[in-house]
Amino acid sequence: MILDDDQIILDLLRTVLSDAGHSVLSAPRLDAIPPGATADLVIIDLVPLKAYRRDHALEWITSIRARFAGAPLFVVTAHAAAMDEPDRLGADAILAKPFDVETLLAKVDDLLS
Repeated sequence: MILDDDQIILDLLRTVLSDAGHSVLSAPRLDAIPPGATADLVIIDLVPLKAYRRDHALEWITSIRARFAGAPLFVVTAHAAAMDEPDRLGADAILAKPFDVETLLAKVDDLLS
């Protein structure tokens, strides 16, 4: 599952993961995901955050965890302040945009193993 409000990043992630052999469901917003959809891994941007605020980031991540309980959560974000959070905002992994594709795939493989 990929959630990102930037269509270019969404398309890039979908292509990279599909080319690596993963089945991918993607959406620009949480409400665009079909009810009952499940995921083995959730890759998200801090979608609703145009300006970084820790409390809003934590709320967003909590809502994703509630929707996809049990799936590892991987944040890929351009919010530099989020990268400095020592607890990764409760995510299982975090990666800065722009990202190296090989690094992204290595983190995905690690989270799925």
